[in-house]
Amino acid sequence: MAIATKKKKTMNVDELRAYRVAYGGKLGVKDFRNYVGLPAGLFGAFSFLLLYNGWISAVCAIIGAIYGALVLLPKSIKKQYEFEGFNQRNKFLNNITQVLTDDNQTVLTAIRKVIQRADGEFKEDLKRFYAMLVGSDDERIRESVISLSDKYDDDVIFVQFLEQLETAMIEGKNNIDTLKDIKTYHNDIRKKQEAYEKAKSNHLRDMRQLIIITAILIIALTISFGFQTYLDAFARHPVGYISSGLYLLMLSLFFKQFVGYLFDDSVMEIRKK
Repeated sequence: MAIATKKKKTMNVDELRAYRVAYGGKLGVKDFRNYVGLPAGLFGAFSFLLLYNGWISAVCAIIGAIYGALVLLPKSIKKQYEFEGFNQRNKFLNNITQVLTDDNQTVLTAIRKVIQRADGEFKEDLKRFYAMLVGSDDERIRESVISLSDKYDDDVIFVQFLEQLETAMIEGKNNIDTLKDIKTYHNDIRKKQEAYEKAKSNHLRDMRQLIIITAILIIALTISFGFQTYLDAFARHPVGYISSGLYLLMLSLFFKQFVGYLFDDSVMEIRKK
């Protein structure tokens, strides 16, 4: 199933499922538990630790679940889809460059060979690409390359590689040195992306530790005052409601900002000017 890659505000369940299955996955209970259940539990638990009010905690949990369903889940699935797609394109560049080091191989035969090494949606794209190229004249070759390039126009290195393949097919001569240079550059981008994701994972670990420490501090504060004293002087007092509301608001803003950082890969994008 071909998937439109243009950004949109929200995605329905069918669209989320299409993104997930594009590279062999499936939309399951684990996805909803991690990206809907966890934010619901986080906001519900923090509000309960502050105010010990079941109704307020339920409302906060519902808000967390809605945020997870509308923001976290789509972002996570889209990110995984783009990650798998980039890896498939990187694999394609490496495989086809390797095949074309043999001067007896043409671009068309090389594409046919590497199709079997591809997976998921990208494999289907390559099959259509190859079918369009078979028996094509120069104009049809250009149209075929443009068609595939348009779908992956956010990966300008991949597009440049396709343009070199187009030139090779039209001129009947493989510029293997240029292909190797582009392939190497794409590999470098992949390494930088992996390092960037590792840094994000470290920040996510720090975020988890911060949440745990904050929860422990709230519990310790409750115990130090005594549970009944805490209820009377804070949890059931207007000052407590106002203070807790401000704290939950700041927590929400901080969480939103962190999520934006966690799923923002624009710093790694290379686009045509």
